[in-house]
Amino acid sequence: MVESAILYGVLGAVVNGLRVGSLYGLMALGLTLIFRVTKVPNFAYAEYITYGAYAAYLAAVAAGVGGAGLAAALLIAVVVGAAAALTSDELAFKPLWKRGATPLHLLVASIGVGLVLRYSLLAVAASAAGLLEAALPVRSATILSIGGIVSVETSHLLAIGAAVVFAAALHWLFTRTRTGKAMRATASNPVLARVTGINIYAIRRITWLIGGGLAGFAGFVYAYYYYVNPESGWLMLLWIFAAATMGGFTFYGSIVSGVLLGLAEQVVSFLANTYLGLSTAYAPVIALVALIVVLMYRPEGVIRLESLSLKRRA
Repeated sequence: MVESAILYGVLGAVVNGLRVGSLYGLMALGLTLIFRVTKVPNFAYAEYITYGAYAAYLAAVAAGVGGAGLAAALLIAVVVGAAAALTSDELAFKPLWKRGATPLHLLVASIGVGLVLRYSLLAVAASAAGLLEAALPVRSATILSIGGIVSVETSHLLAIGAAVVFAAALHWLFTRTRTGKAMRATASNPVLARVTGINIYAIRRITWLIGGGLAGFAGFVYAYYYYVNPESGWLMLLWIFAAATMGGFTFYGSIVSGVLLGLAEQVVSFLANTYLGLSTAYAPVIALVALIVVLMYRPEGVIRLESLSLKRRA
C-alpha cells in the first residue's frame, strides 16, 4: 500500500514536473531572444510575466467566463507584456546602450527597472480590492485521471504545446527569415549591421516586442492554472535564468533545460519530503545549485541544440 502511494506520488511529480518545466522553458524563451540580440541580461523580464498575468486576469473578468474571456485574456496579456518590454528598453536600456553601457551596467539597470515595475504594480494591487492575489476565472480542467490521484489537465497541454511551438517558431525566425538574419547580424556587430543597411533600431524594437509578448503569454499560462501576485514573476526568475543558462541561451536548449529543471524540482522535492521529511520550500535550491554548477564548469551552456544544428547545416 505504501509502495503504491509512493509510485503514484512519483508519477504525479513527473506529470507536474512536465507542466512546470515546460512553463520554465516557455518563460525563458523571451529572455533568451532578448539576450541573444541585445546582450541585455534582463532581470526585469520577470515583471513582464507578472504584468501579463494581471492583464490576462483583468481582461478575463471584463470579458466574462468562456472562450471569449480566455481569448481576450490571451490577447491583452501578450500586448501588455510586449508594451512593458518595449517601454523599458526605450526609456532605460537603449539610452544606456547608446552611451556605451556594458552588460554589467545593463544588468544593474534591469534590477532597477524590475523594482520600479514590481512595486508600482504592488502599490496598485494593494489599493484595489481583490488584486493582491488573482487567477483567471476559467481554470485548468482535468482531461485524464490516473488512479484517481494523478491528473492530466488542460494546462499541461497548453504549457507543453506552447513551449514546443514557440521554440520551433523562434528557431525558424532566427534561421530562415530575413528578419532573423538581421537579428543575428545586429547581435554579432551592430555597427557593421548598420553600415550594411540594417535598421538596427527597428530590429531592436521587434526583438523587445516579441520577447515581451512571449513573457505576457507565459503570464497568461501561469494565471490559467495558478494564483499570481505582484511578486510571482520575481519568484520565478531563478528558474527562468537557470533554464536559459543551462540551455546556452538557445531556444530548444532553454525548453529542454526547463523541463529537466521542472522534473528535478518536483521529483527530488517529493522524494526528499517522503523519505527525509524536508519541506518542499527547499525546491529552489535545485535551480540554484544547477545554475552555480553550470556557470562554474560549462558557462556556455549544457544544452545548445540550435548551435549544433547550425553547425551541421553549415
